[in-house]
Amino acid sequence: MEVSCELEMGQAVYLAGEEVKATIVFSLPPTAEWEVNLAWATVQIHCFCTVNHNKVQIPGDKNAVSRKSSTASNPGTQTSYQPTAGEAGVCVLSTPAKILVCDMTLHPGESASFSFTETVPASAPPTYRGAAVKYSYRLTVGSQRLDSKTVSLLKVPIRVLSTSGISVPEPLQNGDSPDQRLGPSSPFLDPEAPASDTEGDGACVASLADLIMQSVQDVTSKRRTSYFNIANSRGKVCKFCLFKTDYRLGEDIVASLDFTGSAVECVQYSVSLCMKEQVHGDYKVKVDQQDKVMAHSKHHEVCVGFSHSHFVLPIPLQLAPSFTTPVCCVSYYLHFQFVTSLGSPDLQEVPQEEGGSEWQGPSKLDIETMVWDLPIRLYTTYPNHAALGLRLDTKVTGTV
Repeated sequence: MEVSCELEMGQAVYLAGEEVKATIVFSLPPTAEWEVNLAWATVQIHCFCTVNHNKVQIPGDKNAVSRKSSTASNPGTQTSYQPTAGEAGVCVLSTPAKILVCDMTLHPGESASFSFTETVPASAPPTYRGAAVKYSYRLTVGSQRLDSKTVSLLKVPIRVLSTSGISVPEPLQNGDSPDQRLGPSSPFLDPEAPASDTEGDGACVASLADLIMQSVQDVTSKRRTSYFNIANSRGKVCKFCLFKTDYRLGEDIVASLDFTGSAVECVQYSVSLCMKEQVHGDYKVKVDQQDKVMAHSKHHEVCVGFSHSHFVLPIPLQLAPSFTTPVCCVSYYLHFQFVTSLGSPDLQEVPQEEGGSEWQGPSKLDIETMVWDLPIRLYTTYPNHAALGLRLDTKVTGTV
């Protein structure tokens, strides 16, 4: 007997708090010699936390090692339903098992289709692969034939985006007017209709995922222009302008630098989007354990003689939003490196004649480097956007 699980909407990315919908089909090929009786079939969602035990320790567990079930090498030997078998790490989230069918007989050429719907908890951690911690999700279909002693497990990987720091606004929940929103609202959604109401006059009902993304849009659309005077011990280097500090995955970070009126000449600068993975105190292997920092995108500019400069830094879609779990905290910041001249460089004047001329920078400079970090927060993006570039199968097939 063949079993297939296909995720609806054609994608394998979901928001925490969103419904996961799938269609499970059991079929028997026409070439089968006799009917097959399926004893039972069940579906549920699991989240596994795998840690690097050189960096993370489990409090109270002196024998913490990377564990795998004894059936990992041969899952076909399972004689009982163990949906977490064969997975490294600890199952930190498990939705209630939903029974699809009991005692079903299929004859050659017949098939049976079932629908599965489950909500990912709003507090669920995101799919994340870090240096010390890894969170991964599976949709598991377990089934067993009546004449078989082993249990078959079909596992479909999915990606979950956390909605940490986001809640559905009260005006939306109460059906009030959304005129106070700062972000653009969709004119095709009917926020006053209940999410479970699928009938009506043709208006598109606002789902929970739509309301979550509307709230994300409200937060990330707020412009709080901030100005920073960046200086070292010898004086002002530049004036930095950033329009906001809250961004969605896939957005661009746009900012400008003003070098006019500076006491210190800036020769060049670079800015990187850095992710910091911080293991919480009780889970650290060493007391003085350092946080893991990883740079994901970088902009470099030679600005000698410039009066103004700007940069556009893309935020990769494959990153996890900012989040915190009992084990670790993942945050983001902009890391700046400014290379300044120790003296007053002898700069050639910019030619004023028409037709173009060659401008020659200084051949030698005495320099020093200064660094500066600016925290920012990343929020989730639309699941269909996050699915771009991912190689996650939306349909997985196996045998029972």
